[in-house]
Amino acid sequence: MKKNDIARSHSIISFLASFLISFVSLGQENHNESNSLEKNPGYELVVSGTVIENPEAGHTDPSTEIHFTYWTSHYWAFGVGYSFVFEEEGRVGHEIAALVSHKPWPILTINAGPSFALPNSERDLEIAAYFEGELNIKVGKKGFHTGPVIGTLIGGEFRYFGGVHLGYEF
Repeated sequence: MKKNDIARSHSIISFLASFLISFVSLGQENHNESNSLEKNPGYELVVSGTVIENPEAGHTDPSTEIHFTYWTSHYWAFGVGYSFVFEEEGRVGHEIAALVSHKPWPILTINAGPSFALPNSERDLEIAAYFEGELNIKVGKKGFHTGPVIGTLIGGEFRYFGGVHLGYEF
């Protein structure tokens, strides 16, 4: 990997981390004013449009990510994630993640777990550690939320991603 690529990757990660930290502090200020605990926990469906950067291979791929989780409390959930990664030459990669979600504040959801990139003609099964943060900005009073998403996949290759999500809690 070239020094310019490493510096660029570190700059992007630093920017995304600063962005996330600033919204987390905003979430702390609004935590006491939130009425999110009035509703019982339940299911949540989230669809994200993201871009995945692979600094080692030097390419960027768009992707669509779908999460389906069940909130056992107002702070913890378990679920599954499925991603379509639109790779070069028209290939579509498929990745499945087992998710544990935590909501330390109503405005932030943290998702983590193992991720499995399914084998195709270009690669074998790849296993990675999945870590993602979602900022949840409520839209209306019906359970919709949206906001930025950033995360990383750490396995045989280091990849990071960012984008926007739209979610619904029911």
